[in-house]
Amino acid sequence: MNTFLSAAQKSLQEQYLKFVNEVVAPHAADLDAGKACSKDMLTKLSQAGYLGITVPKELGGQGGDLLDAVLFVEALAGHSAGLAMALASHYSVIEVITRYGAELKTRYLPLLARGEMIGAQAFSEDKAGSDLSACQTSFSFSSSNAADAKLTGTKTWVVNADMPALFAVLAKDENGFKVFLVDSQNNALALSERKSTMGFRSARFFDVEFKGAKASAEALSGDGLVIAAAALDLSKVLIAGAALGLMNVGIKLAAERANNREQFGAPIAKYQGVQWKLADFSTESAASQMLTYRAAWSHASEPEEFRKYAAMAKSYASRSARLHSAEAVQIFGVMGISCDEPLERIYRDAKLTEVLEGTSEVQKVILKEQLGV
Repeated sequence: MNTFLSAAQKSLQEQYLKFVNEVVAPHAADLDAGKACSKDMLTKLSQAGYLGITVPKELGGQGGDLLDAVLFVEALAGHSAGLAMALASHYSVIEVITRYGAELKTRYLPLLARGEMIGAQAFSEDKAGSDLSACQTSFSFSSSNAADAKLTGTKTWVVNADMPALFAVLAKDENGFKVFLVDSQNNALALSERKSTMGFRSARFFDVEFKGAKASAEALSGDGLVIAAAALDLSKVLIAGAALGLMNVGIKLAAERANNREQFGAPIAKYQGVQWKLADFSTESAASQMLTYRAAWSHASEPEEFRKYAAMAKSYASRSARLHSAEAVQIFGVMGISCDEPLERIYRDAKLTEVLEGTSEVQKVILKEQLGV
């Protein structure tokens, strides 16, 4: 594998960074504080074509691969990790439709690419987080119409639920699990109040209650638990990409602060304790990038290895982001805890990358299973 980006990918990366710096960065603080609307920002992403990066060109997308999407999320997350989370959910729905949707592809992928619908992964429940087999949401088919499914149950921590959303919902009956597509605009759904979160504040999390909502026979083909795992494998690589973006900005800020902050008559960058923090940060962010790009590349090129590399990337990159953003706070000193500094947001966001889309502990379970243990 060529672990470095091609000239075309580097050009794409520069394009993404330019867009984010011009369109997203000026509103980053307001997005985090809830003073700017994330819906409006998603509209801007859709207008630029960035909600359809992995959708085939013939269906209205850019025809890119997962690495292209990771590069965009990496650029985005340094300023708005919550929007990166929204995209991870969106692209996970695109993934399962692409792989398991058959005739549903032509119906929904163009809408998702244009941003007329936003993908909303709805798998987790209060008692079914890491263990999705504990899911209690049920489905049943009308005896008079086997093509008409009804869902009953409540999903929690659903991103994008208040958008014109296309939900991918995990549900079960006595025969097993399925994933259904549910159009929020054609079904009666009950949303909770928006959840408050420590980080990823530009994402919008809700509980969603399905009260016999019709899924209109839009069950994806295959075992629901397998489909949910496929969705999570993809979204966890995007969250690893978000961790990269947080580290990119965090190390830049920490290095600048070390050079400019003077203590005991010299910039703190002259002290070995600070130098080593920055050296470790640089090394582990680079290693995280290589693992994450490797995982994204394997999605299409080595699909049998994708689950393993996705777990490695998510586990390593999220840990590195959390650990070294904390060290960056140390370098900043008391200014590191100021809500007026972007580093405070990066620190909060970095922790969430260890929890969302599969905890670090779950990734280790996946990796030991890959070893046959």
